[in-house]
Amino acid sequence: QFHFHWGACDTHGSEHTIDGKTYAAELHLVHWNAEKYSDFAEAVKAPDGLAVIGVMLKVCDSNPALQKIVSSLECLKSKGAKSEFKDFSPCSLLPSCLQYWTYLGSLTTPPLCECVIWLVLEEPISIGPDQMAKFRTLEFGPNEPMQDNYR
Repeated sequence: QFHFHWGACDTHGSEHTIDGKTYAAELHLVHWNAEKYSDFAEAVKAPDGLAVIGVMLKVCDSNPALQKIVSSLECLKSKGAKSEFKDFSPCSLLPSCLQYWTYLGSLTTPPLCECVIWLVLEEPISIGPDQMAKFRTLEFGPNEPMQDNYR
């Protein structure tokens, strides 16, 4: 699965900082080893249960790879809503340079299990101002903006 964390403005929202710099948003591509663990619930109990790729999002040029996701956000406004993607590869969300930093850590949302091998990519991907604004229209509930959903 993949999910995003973002802030109410472009100066913050990423969960990681790179040389003290924060980004408007961060994408997490979550993986678990199906050969080693029978299911996701079992994987989160192990210190090496998950591998999460963290990709920073920098507000500048519009990103065509994100457009399918951005276009589906209108359908995802209510809690529990789902949207299917056809002909979509999460690899399209990766930057051209795949150099990364790695460390052992935890999930960034409760229950904060220490089960993650983090791979934080050095190079951010772009997101257009209009695309970022669409994320900021999402809500946890009525009049409850889904913003600043980072740790």
